[in-house]
Amino acid sequence: MTIQEIFELCIQTGIDNDPRGRQGIEKLLSKNKKEYSELTAKKKAEYDKDRLTNPYSDSAIHFGDPNKVIKRILIGIDIDSAEVLLAKELERMGKPIDLIVSHHPIGKALALLHEVMDIQTEVLVKAGMPENIAEGTLQERLAQVSRDVAPINHYQPIDTAKILNIPILNVHTPADNCVWHFVDQYIQDKKPQTVGEIIDCLKEIPEYNKAIKLQAGPVIFSGEEKSRAGKIVVSGMTGGTGGSEKVYERMSHYGIGTEIAMHIAEKSREEAAKHYINVVIAGHIASDSIGLNLIVDKLEKAGIEIIPCSGYIRHSREK
Repeated sequence: MTIQEIFELCIQTGIDNDPRGRQGIEKLLSKNKKEYSELTAKKKAEYDKDRLTNPYSDSAIHFGDPNKVIKRILIGIDIDSAEVLLAKELERMGKPIDLIVSHHPIGKALALLHEVMDIQTEVLVKAGMPENIAEGTLQERLAQVSRDVAPINHYQPIDTAKILNIPILNVHTPADNCVWHFVDQYIQDKKPQTVGEIIDCLKEIPEYNKAIKLQAGPVIFSGEEKSRAGKIVVSGMTGGTGGSEKVYERMSHYGIGTEIAMHIAEKSREEAAKHYINVVIAGHIASDSIGLNLIVDKLEKAGIEIIPCSGYIRHSREK
């Protein structure tokens, strides 16, 4: 497979598992194309044309010939200059790396992280919250995230990869969509009645089971093991990063009893507890690993060798 084929596989797998469905993605891309067509020539020159075909602004090919054929990939949850240097060291050891893949956004994908957060609106709507409420609680948070990532040195690992001539890309929301769909379906099938039963269910998933031994597995952040779960929403798995703390009061109004998330800010945890919403934190890195694994299984099936690094818990569901 080429770099472009690998990236397109990631994007299509993300669309297949997107809470908005393929029709929702088509509407988004049509909106972007209309927006572009109405821009002045000056604004068109500044426009990121990847938005016309890629619905996930937090995922991109950052460096490398898209037509290069790939045989071995170094994949990590976070890729910094250290991991890029690791790739070069592996080459010296006789394992040349054709491509580096980061899960978390880098470069322009990090700068545009806030643009994918509207996915959280669809997740909450599916759980029974009105569209205007779900969307409204998120708007201030979008601007906050944009400001928060603005001062970061977005291109550090990319610049290192360029100097060492190693192609690099990142895939964020497509993988997060995969873990959202996987855990959501898993919990629906298991039908846990208490918060403790949710924890037990999650522990059966290999990545979470391994994370327990690393002291990074599923934990209860709000509620008790015996607390009734009520309506469960897997709302903290996709959509860029954590949403607004204001959502928890609204969750209580619309009958949601428990949230399952990758991670949660302390202010949000306090709001959840205040409004009697149970919160189960499945584990950030283990959750990211599940999402990546559902994509990487397809890459291995195509004959590509995978070298995991930087926290990535590799588990194949094809064996």
